[in-house]
Parts: sequence; structure tokens; C-alpha cells
Amino acid sequence: MNIFIAGGSGAIGRQLVPMLVQEGHHVVAMSRSPEGAAQLDAMGATSVIGNVFDTARLCELVKRAAPEIVIHQLTAFGAKDADPLAETLRIRTEGTRNLVEAARKSAARRFITQSISFICRPVKDGLTDEETPLYLDASPAIRPLAQAVAAMEERTIHGSGMEGIVLRYGWFYGPGTNYDPNDTIPRAIKKGRMPIVGAGDGTYSFVHVRDAALATMKALTRGESGIYNIVDNDPVKLSEWLPAVARFLDAPPPAHMAEALAREKLGDMLLYVFNEQAGASNLKSKKVLSWELEVPSWKIGLKALYNAT
Repeated sequence: MNIFIAGGSGAIGRQLVPMLVQEGHHVVAMSRSPEGAAQLDAMGATSVIGNVFDTARLCELVKRAAPEIVIHQLTAFGAKDADPLAETLRIRTEGTRNLVEAARKSAARRFITQSISFICRPVKDGLTDEETPLYLDASPAIRPLAQAVAAMEERTIHGSGMEGIVLRYGWFYGPGTNYDPNDTIPRAIKKGRMPIVGAGDGTYSFVHVRDAALATMKALTRGESGIYNIVDNDPVKLSEWLPAVARFLDAPPPAHMAEALAREKLGDMLLYVFNEQAGASNLKSKKVLSWELEVPSWKIGLKALYNAT
């Protein structure tokens, strides 16, 4: 198939693009920079340079690619020249609108969007699923993220005129993520700068980036329009995984921080992540997409990532 991917040089893209090429698909992948384009070419894609906010150029590039499927993997969390969260919110709203319009004009039949599983309204017990409402009544610090995700998902599923597939990925780990051995989270853990906040009840649903890419491959041809959680089988509270990862890294045990102090020092967003978020169920994705995880648990994946014994 002809496939157009925006965001092909990110953490998932670096796993996904070679898979697509190996399966014989013709992949046109967009980057904003010559450096990113060179990476895409090295992976076997046909690179193009463009910006999701340049609508005329974007429409031209997508139309020229004549894709059957358009994949939206754009974020800006690694941005160094602007506020990464603000830029990502803009990508999820304005950027998604532009990319959907370009895909629609090119007569693509399926549009696959990267979303997140951890911005649903927290549940008292158990896990969230694809029917759980997004956290639109969250505090002002969190609400813009939930609103941007809601707008992106709505446009993908109901506003495109295509088969709209939303993949709500869990917390990425693996090569090229901020859990990479030399990246921000392991460095913070080694320096004792990542605390257990309150009771550490924030429940993480992790997913290895390779498994996330494998799920995206399944979504090329499987599943009706809708939402699918792409997470591993082992949701875990911060109070459990953080000490375990500290041991994997030969780092000191994490400190504890009271909720009130965390709210003051870290803000509502991190307080939500560390002590309030719920984990997510992957039952629908495994059944409908026939998705099988290579790394079913964060315990296996993070231990291997850090070469721990």
C-alpha cells in the first residue's frame, strides 16, 4: 500500500517505518528538517520536508504521495526552541485538522492517529477502557491536554470522512524515549530527583515502542473506526515501579514527597501523573486488532533495557 506518515523520525516512527518498508509498503514520510529526512531515507522511506502548519505545502505533499493510509505520529515533546507541551497541544488541534484535511483531499481511506491512554478521568477501582471519558473536568493545569486530545480524537473518528483509528498509547519506553538509559528519567532516578508523591497511587500503563509500532501495523488493516488502547498487560503504581527501576539502575531508593508539597513544587500535572492517573485495559486491542505483545510487562522490558540482573 501507499502510506504517508507524519512524524516518522520519532520514537515510534523509528520502529514503525522499517516495519512498513519490510512489509513491502511504499512509505512517504514527512520531516521538518533535512536531518530528519536523512534518517527517514536511511530507514527505506521516501522522505519529504514539510510542516503540518503549512497547509498548502502539506496538501501538496500528501496528494503527491497518493496514500491509501495516512498515519499521524506527530508530537513536539522533544522541542527545544519552544514550550514542548504548548507545541504538542497545537499539533493535536491545528495540526490534526490540517493533516486530516490533506488526507481527505488526497482520497485516503484510513487515518490513524497517535493519542494517549493516560488522560482519561480517573476511576476509583480497576482500569479505564476505550469508553472511559477523557478528563475534561480536570484542574486548569491538566484540562488543556484533555481538551486537545478530545479535539484530535473527534476529528479523526467523526470529522474526516475516512476510517478513523485512534491508538491511545501508554507510557512509551525503549530506545529513543525518555526512559532510554542515558535520557531524562533514568538520570533523574540516579540522582534521587524522582520522588514517590503521596501514596504513589498513579497507575502507569507502559508500552514498549516496538510493541506500539506492531499495534500500528495491525491497525493498517484491522479494526473499525474507533479508539484502541495500546498498553502492556501489567499496569503498575508509581510506588511499585519506581523503586524497582531504581534497583535496576543501581540507584538510591526514591524519596517520598507529600501531596501538598508536590502540588507546590511540581504542579498539578505531575501530581496527577504520580498519584492520580489510572491504568488502561488492552483487551479490546488484543481481540479486535489481533495484537500480540512481544514485551508483555514493564518488568521484563525495563530490566532488559537497563541490562539489570
